[in-house]
Amino acid sequence: MNESKHLPFHLFFLLCFIGTSFLSAQPFSSRHFEIEKLDDGVWAAIAKIGGHAICNAGIIDLGEETLIFDPFMTPEAADDLKKAAMELTGHPVKYVVNSHYHNDHIGGNQVFENATLISTTRTRELIAQNQPDEIEYGKTDASKRLADINAANITSMSNQAMEEHEMWKGYYEAYVTSGPVLRVILPTLLVDHELSIMGSKQNVKCITLGTGHTESDLFLYLPEKKILFLGDLLFIKNHPWMKEGNTDHWIITLDSIKMMDSKMIVPGHGPVGSKSDIDVMENYFKQIFETALAYKNKGMSPEQDESLSSPASYYSWLLSMFYKYNVIYAYGLLH
Repeated sequence: MNESKHLPFHLFFLLCFIGTSFLSAQPFSSRHFEIEKLDDGVWAAIAKIGGHAICNAGIIDLGEETLIFDPFMTPEAADDLKKAAMELTGHPVKYVVNSHYHNDHIGGNQVFENATLISTTRTRELIAQNQPDEIEYGKTDASKRLADINAANITSMSNQAMEEHEMWKGYYEAYVTSGPVLRVILPTLLVDHELSIMGSKQNVKCITLGTGHTESDLFLYLPEKKILFLGDLLFIKNHPWMKEGNTDHWIITLDSIKMMDSKMIVPGHGPVGSKSDIDVMENYFKQIFETALAYKNKGMSPEQDESLSSPASYYSWLLSMFYKYNVIYAYGLLH
């Protein structure tokens, strides 16, 4: 029954207006990420466990245009990011920054083909070398890994193990669903030291200090807002992946970043943090190398130790399988 015919027209119109206004005022929602406002014109898009974003992203309102930092792993998640950016800023995306070459940070590039894609020179080369294989993996073997995850017995899992299970399930779903549609899109504006972008509302700096998490990492600094987007130079409550970078120089880079004036830091994985989280990660590196040295002194390879797993101090951290790989990597450097 249509009750509206019993209402005065002006009241019916008012109710419709209020309802429309209420709906338009609702924050953007995606199954892939949560939007977190950091300051006026600055938002973090924090990846949801089980979604297909996988890494964190940034949305920066420069004034007449928008900048995106790290457009996620999949076009599906990047589409939502693009919609969120338009809703939040009202401006088209003009710049997209790739912090490094790993697939979970660049798969969304093709959603922003009309924007200027920014990376270091080396990152562009590494994307060209590695992303075709990542795309092929998504079309082939990733489905086998996803099937194994789906077949796992979850009834006896702890809450922590279940959270990790859902995270990896989302990761391999992202591989499988994006594999058939992914294309290699290479950055065209290359940075080998520092690039300043001057907006009418705020300015940003794209900075590289060389090798760290990978052979080449780029991060974003908003000096007026004192906000940093570090990509995978920083992991918070997640085990970092150490194998493809240079840990000594990574620590030097992090020490340099700690000298910068910042109040908030967005990591590549995990919640928004601060400089104290850099200290936590540097202590993690120290613990990894101390563990590797203990294996060396015992004359035993950590790769042979089936009981080696993340210690209790990192129990709540995700990406726990990386711990053993990191110890093996550090052990190799000691020989």
